[in-house]
Amino acid sequence: MNTPATPTPLLRSFLRTCTIGRLSNHVRALLSLLLLSGSLALSAQEAVIHGKVHDETGEPLAFASVYAVGAVVGATTNTEGEFELDVASGRVRLVVSYIGYENYDTTIVVAVADRKIDVDITLTESFSDLGEVIVTGRRAAGQAQALRLMQSAQSATTIIHSETFNKYPDVTLAETVSRMPGISLIRDVSQGQIIQLRGLPEQYTGVALNGQRLPNIQPEDDQAGSLDIIQSNLVEEVRIIKSRTADTDGDAIAGVVNFKIRHPEERFEILAQAAQGANFGFDQNPDQYNGITQLAGSLNSEVADEKVYFLAAGSYLKEGRGVRSQLFDFNSDRSLYAARPYDENIQTERTGLVGAVELRPSPLNRMRLSVNQSTIRQNTDRRQLTVRPVDGQDLAWRNGTTWETERRISLVALEVENNFPKTRLDYQLSFNETQELLDGRRGYQTFSDYDGVDDLTTINAQTPTGNNGTLRRRYQQDAELNETVAIGSLNITRWLNKKRTQSLKAGGRYRSKDRDYGTTLLRDTLMNDVFDQPDGYAPLLTERPFPNFRDPGNPSGRVYDAKQRIAAAYLMYTANLNAKISLNAGLRYEYIEVEARNDVDTIAFDDSNLLPSLNLTYRVRRDRQIRFSAYQALGRPSYANYRPNEAPVNLIQLEQSSLSNPGLRSTNSTNVDLTFERYGRRDGLLSVGLYGKWIQSPTLRQTVFNGSFIDPIYTTQTVNTSDASVLGFEVGLYQSLGAIRQDLRFFNINATYNYNALSVDNPGNLDDDIPLAQSPRQSANLSFVYSNPTLGINIVVAANYRDRFFDRTLNGLPIWRNNLFSLDLSADYEFIENLSVFVRANNLTDHAFEEWVGQPDEEGSVLRRQSFYGVWGLVGVRFRP
Repeated sequence: MNTPATPTPLLRSFLRTCTIGRLSNHVRALLSLLLLSGSLALSAQEAVIHGKVHDETGEPLAFASVYAVGAVVGATTNTEGEFELDVASGRVRLVVSYIGYENYDTTIVVAVADRKIDVDITLTESFSDLGEVIVTGRRAAGQAQALRLMQSAQSATTIIHSETFNKYPDVTLAETVSRMPGISLIRDVSQGQIIQLRGLPEQYTGVALNGQRLPNIQPEDDQAGSLDIIQSNLVEEVRIIKSRTADTDGDAIAGVVNFKIRHPEERFEILAQAAQGANFGFDQNPDQYNGITQLAGSLNSEVADEKVYFLAAGSYLKEGRGVRSQLFDFNSDRSLYAARPYDENIQTERTGLVGAVELRPSPLNRMRLSVNQSTIRQNTDRRQLTVRPVDGQDLAWRNGTTWETERRISLVALEVENNFPKTRLDYQLSFNETQELLDGRRGYQTFSDYDGVDDLTTINAQTPTGNNGTLRRRYQQDAELNETVAIGSLNITRWLNKKRTQSLKAGGRYRSKDRDYGTTLLRDTLMNDVFDQPDGYAPLLTERPFPNFRDPGNPSGRVYDAKQRIAAAYLMYTANLNAKISLNAGLRYEYIEVEARNDVDTIAFDDSNLLPSLNLTYRVRRDRQIRFSAYQALGRPSYANYRPNEAPVNLIQLEQSSLSNPGLRSTNSTNVDLTFERYGRRDGLLSVGLYGKWIQSPTLRQTVFNGSFIDPIYTTQTVNTSDASVLGFEVGLYQSLGAIRQDLRFFNINATYNYNALSVDNPGNLDDDIPLAQSPRQSANLSFVYSNPTLGINIVVAANYRDRFFDRTLNGLPIWRNNLFSLDLSADYEFIENLSVFVRANNLTDHAFEEWVGQPDEEGSVLRRQSFYGVWGLVGVRFRP
C-alpha cells in the first residue's frame, strides 16, 4: 500500500532554521509548498539494477547514460562500464545510450521481493530509431555526459561541465563561458563581468540561474546579466542555448546562458580548497594591497535512508589590485580638452554560499529547495590629476576619492517534478533580491594656479597668477539600489504514444520585478584651507543615517522606483518523426506591464508579443546531425529607462549619470540558424554554425559631456536606432588527440572562432559607417589541455581574443574599444592521493584596455582612455576524496 511521505526530524529542523535576512517570509512560504508537495508524493518499494555496459568486442563503455523511462533519477557507467540504478517494483523500461552506438531499450520486471538484479548489456554500432528525443538523467557526469545531453537537446545547445571549467584559471563565470563558441567578453577591472552571445549587445543575452532569470545589479541596465559576482566553483554546469524554443523566455535575441548551481547527489562528496597569491601589477601605488586569498569547500551527503539529500558549499576570494590609467577629453572636433592620469587601489572580497535539500519520496518524484547568496564588496581609492591648457599654461586640478560598494544577490528557489505514466508535471518558484550600496563616497579637490577665486562657476573666467591661491573642496555621496524578482512557472508534458517519441508540452510563467533607487550628495567648499586628514581624504560631512527610500514618510533622497510584470504562456509539440528527423515547434505569448515614477510623475504602459519557434534536427548518421532553427525573439530595455523625463540621475559609477527615455521601444528580431555537429568516438565535438538575425529598433547609448573642467559629468541616454542585421559564422572544436594516436590520449584541444558581418541602416546622426553597437566582429579562443590521471597532472594553456567594437557615442563622436588578447595558465599536481597542489596565472599578456574616438589605429582616430591591470596568480592546495 502506498503511504504519504512525511518529513524527517532533520528536515523539520532545517525548515525551522532556514532564513536569509529579509527573505525569511518567502522561504517559509516556499517551504510550506515543499511540505505540501512532499505529502502528495508517493513512495514505493525499491530494488537495485546492477549492470555492465560494453561494446561487441567486450570493451567497457565508460560514461554511458542509463535511465529508467519515466523516472527522475538516472545513472552513468564508471570507467569499468558498471552502473547501479534504484528502481521501483513493477515493469521498468531501461534505456542505455552512448554516442556512436544504438540505444539499448528493454523492459525488466522487478518483483516486490527483489533487492538486486544483475544485467549484462552489449551496445552495437548499427544505427536505428533513437526513440525519445530527450535523454534524461539526474546529473551530467562529467563532460562526456554533457556531450551526450548536447546531442539529444531539442535545439542548438552547448554544455560545459565543472569537470572541464574547473581546470581553467578563471575567477568569474563570465571568463569560463567566454571559452565556448559564439561568446565574447566585456571585462571590468580586467575580470570578466558581462558576456555577449554571438556578438550581439549584452542586453540581448538572457542569463539564468537554475533556469530562473538572473537580474543584473546595475542601476540603469537590468537586462544584461552581470556575472562577476558568481564564483565558478559553486556551479555544476553551464548551458548555452543558442536557438529559442517555446518554453524559454522570449526576451533573449542572442540566446540564453543557464548556470546550474551545484545540487545534492546520491554519493558522499567533500571538497576543500585553499590558495594564496598576488597581483604583480602596480604595487608601487601608495598603500596598495596586492594579496590574493581563495577558499572553497563543499559537502554533499545522503542524510535520511535514500530519501533526503543535502548539499552545502561555500567560496571566498579576497584580492587587491592596482590600476594605472590615462583619460583624455576631446572637443567635438577631436581637439584635446583635458588630460587626466589616475591610479586606483582596488580591494575586492567575494563570498558565495549554496545550500540545498532534496527529497526523493520515489524514483518518479523529487523536490528540491535551494538557497544561494553571493556578495561582492569593493573598496576603491582613486588619485587623479587633471591638466588643462589655459592661455598657454597648464592648469592643474587634483582629485582624491575613496568609496566602498557592496553588491548582493540572495536567491531561494523551489523545484518540484512529478512523473506519471503518460504525464510529467514540474513547477518552480523562486524569489530573488539584489542590492547595490554605495557607502560614503568621500573626496577632496585641490585647485592651484588661480588666485582670487570665490565661486567655482567663474573659474574659467580667471587668468593664471601663479601658485599663490589654493581652492579646496570636499564632498560625500551615498546611493542605494534595491531590486526584488519573484518568478513562478508551471510545465505539463504529455506523451502521445507508448514509445514516448511524441509529446505535447504546455505551461506558463509569471515574472515580477520591483526596484527603487536613491542617492544623496553633500558638498562643502572651502577657500585657502588645509585638510589635516590622512592620505588627503575628507571626513564624513554628516553622521545622519542614510534615508530609507522605500518609506513614504521619509522620501529624502529617493530618485525613482519602477515595476515590471511579465506573464507568458506557451504550447509546444516535440516528435521524432522517424529515425533521422526530430521536430520541435511552438508558440509563445508574452504580456508586459511597466510602471515607473518619481516624486512628480508616473509613466505606465503595457504591450504583448506572439513569438513562434521551429527547431528541426536531421541525423545524417549516428554521430552527425544538422540542426535548423527559425524563431522570433525580442529585447526589452531596462524598465528604469521609462521613468518620467527629468534631470539626469547620478549613478553609483563615478562621474556617471543617466537620462530617461519614456519613448524607448522594445527591440524585435527574426532569427535563422543552421548548425552541423559531429560527435567523435573519444568524446570529441566539431560544430559549425551559420546564423542570421534581422533586428528592428536596436538601441544605442549616447553620452554627453555636460559638466565642467572641475566637475566632469557624463550623462548617458539610451535611444533607438534604425534596423540592423547580423550574418554570422561560428566553429567549435573539442577533441582529444587520442583520436589521432593512442600515445596522445592525454592531450586535448579546445578551439572556437566567431565572425559577424554587421550592418545598421542610417545609424542615428553619425556620419561614420558604424556597425551595431557593442558587437565585436570576431572572437576566438584556443586552449591546450594535458590531463594525465596516472601521473595526477593537469596543465591548461588558454588564449582568449576579442575584436574591437563600437561601444557608444560621446558628444556625437563614435567611441570604440580596442581588441584584446589574454593568455592564462594553470597546472595541478596530485602529489598524494586526493590531495593536489595547483598554480594559476592570469593575464600574462597584460594587454592594454583602451577606448578610442574613431576606430583604433585608423586615420583621424585618437586615444581616449588606456588602462593596465598587471598580471596576477595563485598557488594553492585542494583536497578532494
